[in-house]
Formats: sequence, structure tokens, C-alpha cells
Amino acid sequence: MVKELNDMGVPIIVACKRLGINRSTYYYCHKDKDKDLKEAILEIAFRHPTFGYRRITAILRNQGFRVNHKRVYRLYRELNLQKSVKRKGYRRKNFYKEPPIAKYPNHVWSLDIIEDRTEDGRKLRILNVIDTYSRYAFVPFIDNSITGKKAAFYFENLIVKYGAPKVIVRDDGSEFRSKEFGKVVRKYRVEEIVIPPGKPFKNGYVESFHSRFREELLSAEVFESLEDARRKIVKWIEWYNFERPHSSLNYVSPSEVFYAG
Repeated sequence: MVKELNDMGVPIIVACKRLGINRSTYYYCHKDKDKDLKEAILEIAFRHPTFGYRRITAILRNQGFRVNHKRVYRLYRELNLQKSVKRKGYRRKNFYKEPPIAKYPNHVWSLDIIEDRTEDGRKLRILNVIDTYSRYAFVPFIDNSITGKKAAFYFENLIVKYGAPKVIVRDDGSEFRSKEFGKVVRKYRVEEIVIPPGKPFKNGYVESFHSRFREELLSAEVFESLEDARRKIVKWIEWYNFERPHSSLNYVSPSEVFYAG
């Protein structure tokens, strides 16, 4: 009641007097009694990303907290740490979830790999990651081959630099199905949405970017070597992010939206 009155413009001191409540009692009731416990749960969860609430409860008890699993489970859910349960007979390729509409920078990232060749005929693989809200393109990973380990290393470096997204949208390529990549995803508790095979339009943001990327750069340039490709691609990405007006953003650059958010 005190909070409701205060929301209507009544000072807390007046609201407490009207309701016969001591101010110290009001402020005491609004302290977060679970603050220390929540911090401990978060610390354990990020140190051991595969642990569920029961293991966390056991560790908390070893640390001296007097808690039962029901209380830990409630806080575990409040902190949004619960994981989906794997079901027996679950077939991954038949499962698809529509990606959410990005509402702010670093909400949803889209990942995909595009290929080209250097002048000497060697394969060139480019792993692009796009922030779907701002269309900001992170500096891609460029190499002759991209393993799961390389993809994981690159993805974690992006997270360290820009912060972890809530969701990533990707295809079912072997690089992203690797143990190394999955370990990074679980470590930072990122939700993965895997598009169905043969439906690249389901990952439309990065596909649209790749269309511009190929038309404006890959088809227009000859890469003498891997190093030459890296130099030219990074230069184009900087131009795309900071100078190229984007029609979907009312003709402002992606960087203006990404850093403003």
C-alpha cells in the first residue's frame, strides 16, 4: 500500500503515517533478503555452466548456506538460469523455433559462413556475425578453413569484447555443432536457434548481409592471398558499419544504432 501511494505521488513519510506503519519497518521489508544467496548462485552457475539447481544447492550447503532445494530452485528461475530438458528420442533436425525479433543491440546475433577463393585457387572461408537489431557486422573470422575450435575461439573473443548476446541464430554446420563451440555457448548461457536444413531465408539478416557482401566486395575484388583478403575485407566492414547508409535503419549507419543502444 505504501508503494502504491508513493507511485501516486504521496511521499513515503506521509503514506507511512496514514497507514500507521513505521518508516524503518517499511524500508526493512523492502530489502532483498536473498541478495547474498543470488550472488552465490550466479557465481556457481557461471563457474559450472552445466550444473543444475540441485548441484548448486549442494555446493551452497558446503559453503555454509542453510537452504533447501526449493528455495534455490525459485531463485534459479528468477535469475533465468534454467535449461531446457533433453528428451529421449528427440530428433534435432525436426525441431525449429522462430527467432525472436531483436529489441536492442546484443539481443540477437546471426552467424553464417560464406566462401570465396584467392587468386591462386585456395579456398577462403569467412565467418560473419551480425547484430540483427542494428545490422552491425563484427569483424569476421577469415581463414582457409574454419574448425569448431577456431569458431569457438572467435565467438568467445566477440563476447569478451562486446558482451554476450541473449540469442544466436545459426545453421547446423559442423563448426557450430562442435564440442568447443557448444562449450562457449553454455559458458555464457546463450540460447541457440538452429535453422532447418535447406532454408537459409530463416536466417534472413545474415543472408541479406551476405548478398551485399558478395555484390559489393567479393565479386568486385581479386584477393591475391589470405592476408590480402583479410585486409580488404576488414576495410570494407569498417566502411559498411560506419559510413554506408542502411535502408532498414532510415539510412543511418549500423554503428550509429549499435552504439546508441
